Amino acid sequence: MILGINTAQKLHELALVATSSKPSILLAEKIWIDERRDVEDLVPFLRQLLEEHGLSKKDITDIVVVRGPGSFTSLRTGVAFANALAEGLDAKLYSLDTFELLRRKAATANPTLVILHAGGLDVGVRYNNEPIRVGPLAALLNDYPHNKNLHVIAELTETQREELNPILREKEWKLIEGHELQTMGEMLITSGLEGLQSLDTVEPFYLKGAHITKSSDPWKK
Repeated sequence: MILGINTAQKLHELALVATSSKPSILLAEKIWIDERRDVEDLVPFLRQLLEEHGLSKKDITDIVVVRGPGSFTSLRTGVAFANALAEGLDAKLYSLDTFELLRRKAATANPTLVILHAGGLDVGVRYNNEPIRVGPLAALLNDYPHNKNLHVIAELTETQREELNPILREKEWKLIEGHELQTMGEMLITSGLEGLQSLDTVEPFYLKGAHITKSSDPWKK
């Protein structure tokens, strides 16, 4: 059984997928809004999913965790939880970044452009499986051509969405809204573990380093 863990997006996810049958079956899924309570929530939410379906943690053979980018604290909590659980259960551990997660959730064979807020006014952009680029939204998207078949998946601030909309119309790109994307559980049924490598441990991935405000207390500098 695969356990999926996603604390990289605003909607956090736990999913249990049975792989013993073909096709795979989504056994259970929990989706909740990020309220920065993952330390308190992850263990009871997983226990609840398992107990409701008569399952045990020992049934988990594979763990897939989203390594980011995402919220600093939530991401670290989710990744640490996955690492500890994989070690305790001797389960195989896999990861994928948020760009790849969203590309797989879109479940399309068309070319995809994933755009994520990178902090401040910047965004991170990945076209298909090319390297990630970070910078101002308009400047980065100017490099990509008009293409009616190109699909865009974006998680941005309200201001950045307003900047994106006229670019979408000009380039004739199709925006895939959040409700059109698969859940993590559905994605694991569609994509499985394809292309993911087993790891000993997963490290959180950020587009930029965390901004830590220095204390004004001279004894803490």
